[in-house]
Amino acid sequence: MKNWTSLLFVAIAMLFLTAGAATAQTVTPKLILDGKVLEPAEPPQIIGNFTMVPVRIVTENLGYTVDYNKDTKQVTVNNGTSVVVMTIGKKTATVDGAEQTMLASPVAKSNTTLIPLRFTGEAFGLQVYWDNVAKSAFLYSANGSGGTTGEEPAESPPPDGGTVGVVDPDDGTGAGEAPGDNAGGSETPGGENGNGGGTVTNPSANTGTVNEVRFENEAVIFTYEGILQPRISTLTGPDRIIVDIPYSAFGPSFSPGFAADPNVQAGELVVEGHAVLQKIRYSKFSDEPPTLRFVLDLSQASGFEMTNDLTSRQLKIALTSPSVQAPSAPEKSAYTIVIDAGHGGSDPGASSITKKREKDFNLSVVLKLQALLATESRLNVVLTRSDDTYPTLADRANLANSIGADLFLSVHANSNSPSINGSETYYTRADSKAFAEAIHKYAVPAGGLKDNGLRTANYYVTRETKMPAVLYEAGYLSNASDEAQLFTEDFQNRLAQGLATAIKTYLNLA
Repeated sequence: MKNWTSLLFVAIAMLFLTAGAATAQTVTPKLILDGKVLEPAEPPQIIGNFTMVPVRIVTENLGYTVDYNKDTKQVTVNNGTSVVVMTIGKKTATVDGAEQTMLASPVAKSNTTLIPLRFTGEAFGLQVYWDNVAKSAFLYSANGSGGTTGEEPAESPPPDGGTVGVVDPDDGTGAGEAPGDNAGGSETPGGENGNGGGTVTNPSANTGTVNEVRFENEAVIFTYEGILQPRISTLTGPDRIIVDIPYSAFGPSFSPGFAADPNVQAGELVVEGHAVLQKIRYSKFSDEPPTLRFVLDLSQASGFEMTNDLTSRQLKIALTSPSVQAPSAPEKSAYTIVIDAGHGGSDPGASSITKKREKDFNLSVVLKLQALLATESRLNVVLTRSDDTYPTLADRANLANSIGADLFLSVHANSNSPSINGSETYYTRADSKAFAEAIHKYAVPAGGLKDNGLRTANYYVTRETKMPAVLYEAGYLSNASDEAQLFTEDFQNRLAQGLATAIKTYLNLA
């Protein structure tokens, strides 16, 4: 079998693609501090995959003092209790004298010094959450629960989590709509994500009130007050779109109202005359954190687009044409598969209960998978990394695109509250669904952890790749039961075999 991990033409192609990426359209993110939209004279910028803010924002809007030493190119930020020192062009910083490594280094641009938002905020106890739909960074000065997203805004993963509510009594156990984590984020990627190991920071109190949900002009529309941080996922059998809104509550005059007992806070809105959407169910889903859940019941799978207008306070989920399941890949003499071990190098990903690192788990599984696929002469396997290095998210997607790969698979482990466990499979585009279904069908039983379902998410590597692309979350490092298995040779070998079988089956090679 050919191994293309170090081919020179790949590196050359990536250099050209990276150069072209500099011409991409610039997005100016919004900053929302404790519910208040900031309007700084100098706006923040997204440079590469990182949100950077001018030091003027830090002084005028956050109230910190900033000193810049032109000779040493050092930026010193002080909030009265902590001191952070950063250097232009260097990823090493100090927080109260302790050295730390940042994912992005400060830069000098157009007579302005830009510093990384996430690192600066967290160093002073702020919580940072990136809303990729609204292109907004939410900062909270109060102590909240959970971790933080990754710096990459394109992939903040949105956890579902929480306690099963009364929203879905007809599903028997309710397990079909109480998946463990993540539908939208952050590789998260999120986020990878921007995934940052799969955890998302949220405030400790409600930030939004939903006043109405209605259906008009092919869209489900929510009107609200405050700030909503929606998290959206899909489930099959039957087909549903799940919208979770953590840290929110129903308004006192919520429309269309509740079922017979208003104290239950549950109800449904029947939709007539639409080809796919049948009804909208809603309820209070969880108390910790306070979460509302809306379920869009479909007659068949449907695409959707979500927008969140912070000015008009309207969240809109527009249903697009029904999703069409892509057929299995056509017969070819050989296939190129890009396998991505998430995180790596300076980005360790999530930490387990016993302080093991996600990046090590991801790489171990990927190397085992590569060895299994090496026995198939019609497969050319390309790894985004084969050691402890960190390709950027753009590097990973550009590699797959530049060599015209047939499939892309990213392997991760997740993190959230200790009670959440299980495996999930994510895809972004409709043409990736069939591949995602194959991965989920074979990988989840092979690992043997709880099945949290097949989901959609806006991860960078599954969105920007041009071939069927899937991100697989094997289990939760933050859950004692999952962690006890994830780092065993037996589990990793079984998972690698399940992933290999899925790939071969999808390509009609099994």
